[in-house]
Amino acid sequence: MNVRIARRRALASSLAAALAGLAASACGALLPPADLKPPSVAFSDLSIDSVSAERVRFMVRIATQNPNPIDVPLSNVYFDLAILGQPLALGKVAEQRFTLPARGARELPIAFDVATADLRAVIARMLSGPMPETVWELKGTANWGVNPLPLPFSRKGDASSLRRLRELLVLPRG
Repeated sequence: MNVRIARRRALASSLAAALAGLAASACGALLPPADLKPPSVAFSDLSIDSVSAERVRFMVRIATQNPNPIDVPLSNVYFDLAILGQPLALGKVAEQRFTLPARGARELPIAFDVATADLRAVIARMLSGPMPETVWELKGTANWGVNPLPLPFSRKGDASSLRRLRELLVLPRG
């Protein structure tokens, strides 16, 4: 009976060692190389696609660049738009996870709508008071890497960039 117990212990010990080796190699595969750099993610453009009585359709373009010699996953790309500090829209990239090619770039277009009445109210408020230095702000975040790491990005704009919107909404000039 002692021989059976000894064999079981030896088998359990061998199995535990094999599992520990597998776990160590799996963890090593999940960890990025020490010299891996975060990709760059930035808003490259904000434009107006269409205007109706109910909605204004915007298009945001997000430029990404992978400086690494290996492909890097990017996921959960979200942003929000605020004008005069008032949040007006939220958006996300339709693909929840995609790969940035090694030393490559990719542009991500995101369309989103804002109620025309909300925009009119914000722009009218902007025209009635002192003009702040920053009128609108896009803030975004993305996750990168196998074990997702947060990557925030943002862009700000002044009143001159809202001139076209004011003209499209037929608001009086201030």
